[in-house]
Amino acid sequence: MGDAREPALAGNGDATLPAIDRRHDLDALRAIAMLLGIVLHAALSFAPIPWTVKDNQQSGFYYVLFASIHGFRMPLFFMLSGFFTAMLWRKRGLGGLVKQRLKRIALPLFLGCLTIVPAMWAVIFFFSRPSPAQSANPNVWAAVVDGQTDQVRAAIESSEIGVNAVNQDGASLLTVAVFLGQTDMVEMLLDMGADVHQRNRDGGTALHSAAFVGRGEEAAMLLRAGAVTDAVDANGQTARDLLNIDFGTTNAIATSFGLSLDERAVKVGRADIAKQMGVTAPSAQDHNASKNPTWEAIKPLLFQFPVFMHLWFLCWLIAAFAIYAVFAKWLRIDKLPKWLVCSPANLLWLIPLTMLPQSLMTPSTFGPDSSIGLLPIPNVLAYYAVFFFFGVLYWDMDDTHGRLGRGWMIHLSIAIIVVFPIGLDLVSGALGVVPKLRDPTLNRLAAGFLQALYAWLMTFGLIGACRRLMPEENRTLRYISDSSYWLYLAHLPLVLLAQWFVRDSTAPAFVKFVGITVVVSALLLLTYEYGVRYTIIGRILNGSRQRSPSRIATNA
Repeated sequence: MGDAREPALAGNGDATLPAIDRRHDLDALRAIAMLLGIVLHAALSFAPIPWTVKDNQQSGFYYVLFASIHGFRMPLFFMLSGFFTAMLWRKRGLGGLVKQRLKRIALPLFLGCLTIVPAMWAVIFFFSRPSPAQSANPNVWAAVVDGQTDQVRAAIESSEIGVNAVNQDGASLLTVAVFLGQTDMVEMLLDMGADVHQRNRDGGTALHSAAFVGRGEEAAMLLRAGAVTDAVDANGQTARDLLNIDFGTTNAIATSFGLSLDERAVKVGRADIAKQMGVTAPSAQDHNASKNPTWEAIKPLLFQFPVFMHLWFLCWLIAAFAIYAVFAKWLRIDKLPKWLVCSPANLLWLIPLTMLPQSLMTPSTFGPDSSIGLLPIPNVLAYYAVFFFFGVLYWDMDDTHGRLGRGWMIHLSIAIIVVFPIGLDLVSGALGVVPKLRDPTLNRLAAGFLQALYAWLMTFGLIGACRRLMPEENRTLRYISDSSYWLYLAHLPLVLLAQWFVRDSTAPAFVKFVGITVVVSALLLLTYEYGVRYTIIGRILNGSRQRSPSRIATNA
């Protein structure tokens, strides 16, 4: 590819590098991808999926928008990061690369864990609580607990409370009634139109609660009302999965909510639910024999507890670099034939490699999982490693003629018009265009293939499009590219604040969504210019920068 000035991807830039040609097309691509990250997170409060802030207006359109961006954005970032990591290694050697990575990635990650992550914990705790408009009369919830069906019916009929209201814990009326085993209450709520698919704050449905505590009769009602068994909660678990939770864990969680359970009743109820679902519920002996209780207890703390929050990207860059550094001196990737990397034939080996870790991810979510815990989830690490190391390979191909991404219009058209709609329907049925395959194994295999194909087609298509349409410097996109590391670190708390501020507004969802995106982007760019770019924060993130004389004179 020849010499190319690295555009500071995720802290990779350095203002002190020699003056070599800059890849303006990749600057533009990174700027676009960063802005799409703000769009993606802004859409989540309007999408019917688990998120910290839930707007009073929900639409499947925003889930489709989220999935279309999520399916390629972070894979693209890792591919570009691998590209620039290889560039730095070739130019500076391994010692220079280690020093640069420690300064630009490890240090911001360490500082972020001391500042941004605790702030995010506080923000999530505050903003995730339902607003007064979304919370129901506490007397009604007491009636639910006591099984006062007539009182709850009267409250719904008088509009004192909505049939799909949620409590302060983010649980729906239907879920609470199921959890407590209030059979008459469940029947009444379903008769009055309660949404059997409604998600609680944890992403679960009422059927999840029924499976968890073994409410067989209530589960039968939910299934007759159309509840789906493959809905996935925020932990990636379906109602079927919850049938396998050991009683010790089940009882501990139930007790924390003031519910006392009988082990035999739970086992009998789960067996009944398993029969209704057409699956086999393992016995307690089978379950305990197949899993180590100690490991099962600490695994969520290691892999799921939000230690890094949205800074997981930086954590993973360090992990990818560590792997790369170990093998760097033995790699002879510059000897590989160029067609193997730069021609469409690369999909013949990239797709299978990507499908392997993809097959182990959440089955009802389009695109890769995230890993925000102390340790990276192995299959997610393997997934992003494929993109990272392809970027490493691509640097050494010296693709001066832009073979990768040639035919970008075809790449993007196939990805957006064909691959994404079919893949999304096989995963979630969100569009309702293509039915799921009858064979679950074949359906999952096809969905994994299409998700992998979508990520690579979008990556190659966007690289080709930016090379063709934006080969010269665009000062606006260059500036956004320079600011993107700061935008990445700081955008999420502001997005949550904006979502919380407008969540009860009667304005159209699209107006609120656009407003969140524009206002947050503008605030971030202002803070970058006047509080980051020429300060010690800017030096840590992007290297030292000096204001131009004309700008200093103007400010004076």
